[in-house]
Amino acid sequence: MEKEKFSASKPSSSPSGDPGSAKTRGKTFISDDVISIIARSAAENVPGVYQIGESSFRNLLSRLDRHYGVESESGLKEAAADLELVVELGSPIRQLTEEVRERVIDAVETMTGRHVVEVNIFVVDIHVPKAAGQRRRRELE
Repeated sequence: MEKEKFSASKPSSSPSGDPGSAKTRGKTFISDDVISIIARSAAENVPGVYQIGESSFRNLLSRLDRHYGVESESGLKEAAADLELVVELGSPIRQLTEEVRERVIDAVETMTGRHVVEVNIFVVDIHVPKAAGQRRRRELE
């Protein structure tokens, strides 16, 4: 008895004779981490965003994580993200966060096809650059 060989040129058909589209032949799962990485990348490119995630010493090692400062959820049709931002001193926070939100939504929806239901932004700090030549409060000799 000879085994039937798979033929790429002969599509399998449904009972109605229609081979069906690729959309009906499985599901695509996108991890929460992928959504976080996309959101982080989109937010980092907005002028006025100094960093993603809290700027404290206790979080120094966790910044090595590619999606640090972003928490996301992804379903089959929808996605959501929460971002922590450190903004540059003098940046208009309301406009900045609106721009971040728009870019994150656009990037996630374009790359994944998921509808973004919300992007929550937490401004956790403001970066104050040190002036050139500015001395620290206490310098030990």
